[in-house]
Amino acid sequence: MIVIPADLPTRLAPLAWMLGSWEGWGMRASADDTPDTAVIEEIRAEICGEDMRLTTSIYEATFAPDVQLDPTWDAATGLRALRKAELFWEETVYISVLPSDEEPPLPGQYVGREFTASSTMTNALAVLWAGIGVGPRVQMVSDVIARGAHSEDLQQLGRMYGLVAGELMWTQERTIAGAEAEVEYSGRLMRTAQAMTESGETIEGIEQSDNDSEDTFLG
Repeated sequence: MIVIPADLPTRLAPLAWMLGSWEGWGMRASADDTPDTAVIEEIRAEICGEDMRLTTSIYEATFAPDVQLDPTWDAATGLRALRKAELFWEETVYISVLPSDEEPPLPGQYVGREFTASSTMTNALAVLWAGIGVGPRVQMVSDVIARGAHSEDLQQLGRMYGLVAGELMWTQERTIAGAEAEVEYSGRLMRTAQAMTESGETIEGIEQSDNDSEDTFLG
């Protein structure tokens, strides 16, 4: 069930579960055949008029003394094991949920809602996205990619977000010209601050059922 404050923009209700501040860790694909590297990630989702502004910051990370990477770490454990270093990549996305004439779903049920988005990134890319959200699940795919003179020749980007056991999990897949699609980023983040509406009401988001497990992440 989703808990919606009275003054939350109606069109943002399907994405209300994402609103707030998140922090955690993840992996970044490395160039060539070198191993992937651990990173610290921060995501902030805010109300921006009738839209949602999603800012993602990814930092290089170093390990605390005598710590080795464990891919099963949850967000809190990963943050304790890693130290934030230089900012590596940042993106700001503006997401606009499309109007719908469908009736609101019954409690415990979800209806897919389409949205469009536009983003700019610090690696000289600007992207127009098409996406759909179904409950605590979001999937996006690039529609148009504008590339700077020295940016990679990206052909497509795909992204997924999901709420799993209270953590925000996400992946980004990229396709570079002449290569197969590959996962560029992955992460799991814990909520560090709830979002609030202009009236000061807290946006609680979605209450998950026992069926929302890591095994069903965006499956």
